[in-house]
Amino acid sequence: MTRVFIAIASFLTLACVQPAATHAQSLPHPHSIGGDRVHAILRPDAIPSIDQPKFVRASEATFMRADEPVLGVIANGVAKAYSTWHLDHHEIVNDTLAGKPVGVTW
Repeated sequence: MTRVFIAIASFLTLACVQPAATHAQSLPHPHSIGGDRVHAILRPDAIPSIDQPKFVRASEATFMRADEPVLGVIANGVAKAYSTWHLDHHEIVNDTLAGKPVGVTW
């Protein structure tokens, strides 16, 4: 299991991304839902997606720990790993895997 985890983690690096354009600023801001008060912490779309992730081999991923949790995806012999630490800050990666679009979320 550890070897599989390390092998999957070996494919990961995520690039810094520019925040997505915010088109949802015109959405209504409810003050309550079902009688419970709503407190806005972040504006809509405040957490940018990663839209063009970059990947490196494990030997080049010096920014990751060997035991860092990742989400691994395998399709048609292509394996990618996505750092849960990066996903904590971005929540979604829009990527392609084996030529098909995928959304990886945490």
